[in-house]
Amino acid sequence: MRHFQWSEENEVFLTQIDAEHRDLFRIADGLQQAVANKNAAGVNAQLHAFIAHAEEHFSHEEWLMQSVKYPSYGWHLQQHNTARRRLKLLAPLVASDESEAAELLLDFLEGWLRDHTSVTDRMMAAHVRNYERANSTIAVERWGTPLPTETGPVPRTVRFCKACNDHTSHEIRSSGLVCLRCVERSVSADLDRD
Repeated sequence: MRHFQWSEENEVFLTQIDAEHRDLFRIADGLQQAVANKNAAGVNAQLHAFIAHAEEHFSHEEWLMQSVKYPSYGWHLQQHNTARRRLKLLAPLVASDESEAAELLLDFLEGWLRDHTSVTDRMMAAHVRNYERANSTIAVERWGTPLPTETGPVPRTVRFCKACNDHTSHEIRSSGLVCLRCVERSVSADLDRD
């Protein structure tokens, strides 16, 4: 039986991207269960949900890579396009209840999701975190103040917080950017795992 459980091995350490990946794994698991139960309506619902969520996720990642000038954007985009082509090819066959097509799609998704998240997306995420760290430092230098201390002034900036899903004030601290609304760290501030 295929394994569509998201785990720490699939974590890329970008909160929003990890949440989207968890959803992709969950929907793929639902698709697998619908295929196993020979539930045609469930297969179609899960298949359409997966395709829609994958496209939204790919678009989000592609925008993110372009915004941080990711040098391997073309290579990463090719992998997204491979998944898009495979889904476009197999989706009509799966929807018409061809069990062999469903098995081919599930086999592809199992390997692709695992490999893409644990290698390709981790590389992209490391670049995003490094880009944001570098720009946080540039922002502090631009303000002409040293990194804040517990007693000194704290430079602030307004930026998009994925946890709040809104533009909010962030404090620049030595550990990175911290959203003042949700007190949750932004993408770059949380981890130094790369």
